[in-house]
Amino acid sequence: MKKITILTVHIILFLLGSTVLAQTIPTPPKPPTTHTSSSSSMSYSKTSSDNQGGNISIAISNTNDSYKFKAKFPEERYVEIVSVLKNELESKKMTKSGSTYSWVSNANGNEVYNVNLNSKKLTMSLDKSIASDALITKFEALGKTLKTVISGNDETKREAEELQREADRLLRDAERMKREAARIQREAKRIEQANLESYKEDAIRIAEEAKRLAEKAAIISVEASHKGAINAPLKMLLRNNKTYLSNTLKNTINYTWPSAQNELITALLKNNMVQSKNDIVFNTDPTGVYINGTKLTNTQINQYKTILKKYNITPDNTFSFYKTDNNIVIINNNAKLTSFLKSLKEKGYINSLKDKLLLEINGTSIIKNGKAVSTKDVAIYNRLLLQNNIIPAPGKIIEITASNAYKLGYTLNNKSHIGTWVMP
Repeated sequence: MKKITILTVHIILFLLGSTVLAQTIPTPPKPPTTHTSSSSSMSYSKTSSDNQGGNISIAISNTNDSYKFKAKFPEERYVEIVSVLKNELESKKMTKSGSTYSWVSNANGNEVYNVNLNSKKLTMSLDKSIASDALITKFEALGKTLKTVISGNDETKREAEELQREADRLLRDAERMKREAARIQREAKRIEQANLESYKEDAIRIAEEAKRLAEKAAIISVEASHKGAINAPLKMLLRNNKTYLSNTLKNTINYTWPSAQNELITALLKNNMVQSKNDIVFNTDPTGVYINGTKLTNTQINQYKTILKKYNITPDNTFSFYKTDNNIVIINNNAKLTSFLKSLKEKGYINSLKDKLLLEINGTSIIKNGKAVSTKDVAIYNRLLLQNNIIPAPGKIIEITASNAYKLGYTLNNKSHIGTWVMP
C-alpha cells in the first residue's frame, strides 16, 4: 500500500524528515484559528477613485469581539458583489427589496451577523462572542474576497507580491537555520562526549526555529497565492525554455490542452477575470479557486469546467495553472498517478511498477527513458493521462525512482520537485 502525498509549492521540506529534506515540496499547512478575549484589533481603510471615475472606500475592523466591513463602490461592481454574497451566505437568511439585499442571522434572540447591500454601499457586522469559529473564519475570508472585488486586482497584486516576498525571505531564513542545525550535528561528532549533549540541544533548538519559520512562510505563501502571487520556484519554471508552449498547436494526438487553454483564456478575458492572456494565476486549493487574486463563485467554476469538459478534462480534475507569456505550468492536484502507471503496465508499456522509469511529457511528444515514443503511442499515453487527471504540458515528468517512489510534475535545477509524490 502506498501513501499519496500531494506537494504543491516550495514550503516546509524538513517536516517530512531528512530523507526528502531537499527534494520535495509539501502541502502548506493551514493556519490555526484562535479567538481570545483580549482587546487587540486590526483595522484597514482605503479611499480612492477607480479608473471609471467612481469613488471607492473600504473600512475593515477586526477585533477579538467583532468583525465589521463597510464599503462604498461604483455601481459597476454591484452585480459581482451580489454574486459573491449569494454564493457565500445562506439563501434562507436573505431578504430582497428592490436592489437592496439583507442577510441576518439570529441565535437565542441575539444577532450573530447582519449584511446589507444596495447598489452603492455594503455593510457587514459579525458578533464574534456568539459566532462559531467556522463562521468567524468564513466572514474574514469573505471580507478579503469582497475587498478584492471592490478595489480591483492591481492593488491586490501588489499586496500579493509583498506577501510572497516575505514568505520567500522566511523560507530562506528557515533553510539557512536548517543548514546550521546540520552543521552543529556534524560538529558534535568531532567533540568530546562531555559536550555532545549541549551540541544536540543547540541543534534541536535551531531546527525547531527553522520549522517555525517555514510554517509561517507556508501560511503567508498560501495567502499570497490567493491574491495572485507566485513563488520563486514557479517563477523559475515560467522562465525556463522547457515550459514553453507554442501558440500554434492544434488538438492532435489527444493533446487537448492547447485548444482548452485558448477557449478558457477567451472566457476569462470576456468575464474580466484577467486583463491579459500573458499573465494568469489560476490557483486551486481546498478553500476554492482563485484567478489573479479573485475567488470564483460556484457558477463561475462550473462555467469553466464546462469548457474543459469539451476537451476531455473531466469536472473532477482539479489543477492549478500558471501562465507568463507563452510559458505555462500545470500542477495536477488530484492526479491518479498509481492508476496511470498500472494502465501502462497492463498495455505492456512498462514491465513493472518497480522498474526505474522517466517519462518526459511535452504533450506533442513523450520521451521514455531517453527514447522518443511513437506518434501512435503518444496518442494512447495522452488519453490515459487525461483519464487519470493528469494534463500533459511542456516540461512535465513522470518518474519511478530508485526507491520505488512515483513522481509527477516538474524538477528544478536544484533537484527539488513541484507536483505529486507517491511514497513507498
